[in-house]
Amino acid sequence: MKKIFVILLAVLVLIVASALWILRATGPTDAAALLPADAVALASLPDLPRTTSRWPKTILAKIGAEPEMKAFLERPLQYLTKDRGGNEAAGILWQLKPERIFAAVVSVNSNDAAFLVGFQFWGRKSGHDLAVARLREELSRGSPAPEVVRENYQGVEIASSAHRGLTLYNARQGQWGFLSNNLPALKDAIDRTAGRKKEGSLADSPRYKEVLSKLAKDADLLLFCQPQSALETMLEVGSSLGAQPIPHQIEQLRKVEAIGATTKLDQVNLRDSIFVLRRNPPDIGSLKHGAMKFTSPETAAYFAFVSDFRQIFTAASNAIATGLLSNPAMQSTRLPQLIPEALGPECAISVSWAPQQMRPTGLIAVQIRDQAKAEESVRELLALFPEASVTELEGIRYFSFPSLQSAFANPTLALVEGFLVLGVDPSELSDSLQSFKTGQTLETSSVFASALSAYKATNEVFGYADSKMLFERGFPMLRRIIVFGVAVVPGASAIIDASKLPETESIAKHLQPIVYNQTRIPEGYLVESSGPITMNQAVFLGAAVGAWFLKPTPGGQ
Repeated sequence: MKKIFVILLAVLVLIVASALWILRATGPTDAAALLPADAVALASLPDLPRTTSRWPKTILAKIGAEPEMKAFLERPLQYLTKDRGGNEAAGILWQLKPERIFAAVVSVNSNDAAFLVGFQFWGRKSGHDLAVARLREELSRGSPAPEVVRENYQGVEIASSAHRGLTLYNARQGQWGFLSNNLPALKDAIDRTAGRKKEGSLADSPRYKEVLSKLAKDADLLLFCQPQSALETMLEVGSSLGAQPIPHQIEQLRKVEAIGATTKLDQVNLRDSIFVLRRNPPDIGSLKHGAMKFTSPETAAYFAFVSDFRQIFTAASNAIATGLLSNPAMQSTRLPQLIPEALGPECAISVSWAPQQMRPTGLIAVQIRDQAKAEESVRELLALFPEASVTELEGIRYFSFPSLQSAFANPTLALVEGFLVLGVDPSELSDSLQSFKTGQTLETSSVFASALSAYKATNEVFGYADSKMLFERGFPMLRRIIVFGVAVVPGASAIIDASKLPETESIAKHLQPIVYNQTRIPEGYLVESSGPITMNQAVFLGAAVGAWFLKPTPGGQ
């Protein structure tokens, strides 16, 4: 029995010793532990294997696994890999076996910015050397191969090479590889990885800890920024160029201590969290959700937010006073003084899209703070547009403005149920306002159930989009646009095979609502979003697609 105990004890000691050796060899796993506390910005992929294991569960992965989508993606994937180094890059990554990757701006001044890229890997040293050599080759493309200079620092080899005015330093400490344009920053990272420098890291910073405590745990992407030094640098550069800062805006920006953001593959959805550390943020009012009554169970998208009309119209008054708005009527109107007292702070946008309709319909609702002043504001508006027409239906007056009418809209407004409501067409606005009297709102819809908790908790901004409905209504039209775009945009057919565009239902059946909420708390602002893609990602994707289709063609055609 004693012999068995001795054997078990020896095995336990061996396991502990092996674990300690591995930890010492690999170094810290938190990228923030390798950076100084005053680092300007950090972008990190904290656990690539975990992200890889989570991905197949997401809605995006399930859409990508659809046979129709696979067929459609064949050409784009071939374009991205063929003769563009895609296969080679995949081979290099396979040899490197990266565990986590980060990129950071360590410091910034008016002349330079020090960056540091780090990657923890489980491949051999040869995989690391191959990746760095390939990077140097890319940086020197079209130029003679640079001379690589080597030096020794605390037993670690640091190699450097010059590329068009940029000096690139790289080194390997344990299972961490580093790249930097700044030698002191690289040496600092080596010391922190080796355990020779344990104090004063970003990971130990109270500000960093406070921001992370508000964000998603075990995230797949982490972003962090301390903007003060970058702001001061921008002000310094602007001053040298003769720019005049606006004191009030600069004062507000300086109150932002840090910004953090995470993205997490949270089961089937993606989930964004953003926290802005800005203590005691101004209270411009809270959402009371009164505008929800202008929705219906078929509402496709709904956005509610609070707005500081006083600040907006103070800027408008200043523009009028300085002559930026030179229209004589605008010089004499009292609207900039009336509207902040009459309206706000709650606003909402409701969008509906009936089947078989070519475009969505919607309305904008603004809370009435003072009914008498709201009516006076309408009279002032009618004085600016004397041709405006006024109609009444079931006790509601509708104001339309022919001079603002176009082929796409005939702006119409009404004062109803404590809100000023604006629509793009009098008949559409009338239909919307009549339908809300049923009492059936988006809040009563079963598809909205997943958004209820966020809807009730938020106090500044709430957003909801029924991505399935929007896709079912919009994709057939988008398909025609894509087909046309591929036909007329040079080179587009090399990327997209329009004949293989998937059917609407093969994608729509996977989609779930996108939810967004922004909450003001004593420490700052907390923003959260979730869905097949998040609201932030949807806005970015829409802007990117629009820019691609609107980019100028060669020769300006």
